[in-house]
Amino acid sequence: GLSPQSREGSRGRLQCVQRGGVPALLACRGRCLSMLLLFRLDAAAVVLPHPDKVATGGEDAWFARGSTFGVFDGVGGWAEQGIDPGLFSRALAVETAREVAGIEGAEAAEEDLARALDTARSRVTAVGTCTACLVHLSASGSLTALNLGDSGFRLLRPSRVSPPHRLAVTLRSREQQHRFNCPFQLGVGSGDSAADGAVYSGVVRAGDLLLLVTDGVTDNLSERQICEALAGPLARGEPARSLAAALAASAHEASLQPGRSSPFAAAAQNAGLSHSGGKPDDVTVLCVRVLDGS
Repeated sequence: GLSPQSREGSRGRLQCVQRGGVPALLACRGRCLSMLLLFRLDAAAVVLPHPDKVATGGEDAWFARGSTFGVFDGVGGWAEQGIDPGLFSRALAVETAREVAGIEGAEAAEEDLARALDTARSRVTAVGTCTACLVHLSASGSLTALNLGDSGFRLLRPSRVSPPHRLAVTLRSREQQHRFNCPFQLGVGSGDSAADGAVYSGVVRAGDLLLLVTDGVTDNLSERQICEALAGPLARGEPARSLAAALAASAHEASLQPGRSSPFAAAAQNAGLSHSGGKPDDVTVLCVRVLDGS
């Protein structure tokens, strides 16, 4: 996911384009992305790189394959060794998208996602490490997720009472860290594997919003602020691309404000460290609107 683009195609076919010599996965949108029995999905992703990493596209990656979605965040420490962390995360995204092709629309068990991620990791030759978050939606509306590290997902549900577009978080992933700012990660030299990831299950219904995000979002916005950023576009009936763009812009803006309170600053304080303001970082938002299939 180097690009905040989306492209229509036939029934969620994997599409790759070249940007800067690196393959980037583009999501299909609307009915073409995935036909579920009860739902249709409108999905799109937006990536806003760290201001210093615009030329390389940043270190985040993502994919949308049928009704399975993933985000990956390359660990920035590799840059100190002259290695672009984005090469590993993008390669893992491409390989994982290929591995999950066989479970499109089916009921996926947690071991299916873990197996896909481990197999994909075995095929990546690039040097680096990254976090990973995978979410699969079945034809019946069941949700299965696997999260390793400090990227993650949120399932948001609009209120059915006043105010009608107020959002509540009904399911969330929790970050996994060995210590402050050192997330669980897959790749070279890491002792972590997909089996170390946390697994989640739930049920989606029409009207839900599924968000997969890297920590450029959650380090800079609280869950309340995430919901507030999405409320306006949702009330206007805007598509997933607009919702993703609105949330990414809010997180990016917050990351560059030195004097504001942020989740990252609070976590640093809890770890006995001093940090003020947001945390500049790549920001990736993959938004999936669950719509009535009729």
